[in-house]
Amino acid sequence: MSGSFCILGLRHKNGRLCVKVEDMSKTAATSDLLQPKFAVVGAKEREKNHTVLQPIMTDLIAYGANVKQLHWNIFGPHFRSIHLQLDEIYADTLEAIDTVAERITQMGHSPNGTVAFVGENTEIKDVPEGFIKDTEVLLLAGQRTHELIGLIRSRMAEIEDVDTVTADILHAIVEKFEKHHWMIQAQRA
Repeated sequence: MSGSFCILGLRHKNGRLCVKVEDMSKTAATSDLLQPKFAVVGAKEREKNHTVLQPIMTDLIAYGANVKQLHWNIFGPHFRSIHLQLDEIYADTLEAIDTVAERITQMGHSPNGTVAFVGENTEIKDVPEGFIKDTEVLLLAGQRTHELIGLIRSRMAEIEDVDTVTADILHAIVEKFEKHHWMIQAQRA
């Protein structure tokens, strides 16, 4: 068997569970079939959501990689507390990525989180390679978090009047990262 296949339904036959499978290569493209079923808004709103959310997801993925890079390479007297704090930030980043990706899917689009795509399209700058002193980690984490918040806020403005549900999702994400930024900056004082 080759090609794309889709499970069309389950039937109970003579006490056995049966699965009907259809070869999708002989029908319209899978994404074309999924789009109308997932999307609950009109075409204009669907497209605007995608143009706003895909770059946000891309930047969240790159930001998460930077947070882990800092987490793995920190050293200094405040290692443990910052190391653990970066784990908390990373967990919230993963949650935000998943929320945004699922919203993209709800709008009938396929989210793209491949390494190649993220590397080519993110606006988040990389943190340095190698071991980094704890005070420098706080500085870099603060800068990248501030950068992420600014990028999300600038894109969020484009969706406010188009889809209030997506806007609310982005408000919650920004609030979470603004809190992390505040906590990072408080440690630097």
